[in-house]
Amino acid sequence: MTPYAQLPTNNPEEFTRTVGLSKEDFQHLNRKLADYLDEQRGLNPLTRRGRKDSKLALEDRLLLTLYYLRHYPTLVNLGAVFGISESYCHKIYTRTARLLAKVEKLPNRKVLLEDPAATLAIDVSEQPIERPVKNQKAYYSGKKTPYGQGPTRDLHVDAGYPLRGDGQRPTA
Repeated sequence: MTPYAQLPTNNPEEFTRTVGLSKEDFQHLNRKLADYLDEQRGLNPLTRRGRKDSKLALEDRLLLTLYYLRHYPTLVNLGAVFGISESYCHKIYTRTARLLAKVEKLPNRKVLLEDPAATLAIDVSEQPIERPVKNQKAYYSGKKTPYGQGPTRDLHVDAGYPLRGDGQRPTA
């Protein structure tokens, strides 16, 4: 039995939580992917010469890719769920992700950079770390402060005596 057949079909909320899409959206995406693959096989019939078909059905390959993008498990664990090796799991994920980008006609990086309204940058370099409220001393020394909240921000510099680069005050 395949993992797609084992998914809960009677509970749509559980399916959405597991896959990240509703059942109808998943089936629509699967049809688009199947149509694209059939079209490519019609255009290039000799490209699959000598290659065996995948061990997994198309819906299982799509499920593997969407499940990986939704939950980010390790490929060893994902391969164990689907009954395949880690390297084969990676191979299926990369191929299916590329096909999804072609099927959905996602814009590439250059197109996104040309249209500033479509470009979004998120800076995640400064992330606060959760620490315990009680017994904090065991985990946190108090010497590190977040950017912009340190003692240097509170220093008052007299406009009449700006500091030079070498730390000396200018002589008049």
